[in-house]
Amino acid sequence: MTKDEFLQKFGILPQEFEEADISWEELLEIADDYERRRPTLEKIRKEFVAEFLQDKEKEIGLQSYHSRLKDTEHLVEKLVRKRLENYAKYRKMDATNYMRYVTDLIGIRGLLLYREDWVNFHKYITHWFKNDPEKYIRDYGRDYDKNASGYMAEPPKVHTRLGDYADIYVNWIPEENILDRKHYRAVHYIVVYRGVYIEIQIKTLFEEGWGEIDHSILYPRRKGNAMLTEFSELLNRLAGMGDEMGSFYRRLQVVPDEKFQSKETIVRKRELKPQVKAAVEKRDLNEIHTMDDAVWSILKE
Repeated sequence: MTKDEFLQKFGILPQEFEEADISWEELLEIADDYERRRPTLEKIRKEFVAEFLQDKEKEIGLQSYHSRLKDTEHLVEKLVRKRLENYAKYRKMDATNYMRYVTDLIGIRGLLLYREDWVNFHKYITHWFKNDPEKYIRDYGRDYDKNASGYMAEPPKVHTRLGDYADIYVNWIPEENILDRKHYRAVHYIVVYRGVYIEIQIKTLFEEGWGEIDHSILYPRRKGNAMLTEFSELLNRLAGMGDEMGSFYRRLQVVPDEKFQSKETIVRKRELKPQVKAAVEKRDLNEIHTMDDAVWSILKE
């Protein structure tokens, strides 16, 4: 792939590429190095899955999971965009040290059926990977240890939307790490395993469905489109409502059956307001069995 083909494919303007201040030749060198490392990284990915996830879904609160190794083209794109977004952090990154800076070469995505099941996963992952602030990476170029394993490289972070039910997180995640993100929902962990950073994202099925649609349309090249952004926020709210309704639906299981009344029974027992009674007094109330019957009887008058 040529430089021009790359820029066109990923929607990067020539001016943006210049601002990233990294040469095409250096990016090709990184791509070549990464291709050589991929077999080793793929082996590490499979070992992590076998050790911590495989056949453990029910135990750790997940409905399902999948994993991936970042492909080379998307790695190169990410390096360009990261240089644009935070030049100070990534300015020393080159072909000899890029693995110190990129924390999602191996990615795991775990899906929850109910949001509250996240607590089980959080207890599990923090049991095996020490969540010690003293271990957090502060300088990515300096603090990298290729022989390290078994700890969190960053504090766990909750990406949520203003108005979401966040009480489930406050007993486990410091408030400063519960972040308001309009276009994204997930809990993020960066763990160190056999000298490699692994990014773990935990989402509900509703969040995953909305996120996939949003990512395919809005990210990363159309974030400035006001209409698409507004529609994305609407889908985001609906996804959050779906999660809350799912959890409520689950809790209803513990309510005794005798506490429920059918819609028909409730309508029959409801005392009609005087104005409504006057409107339907010509009708036999025994004919009204549902809310639809009651409304329709009024509309017909």
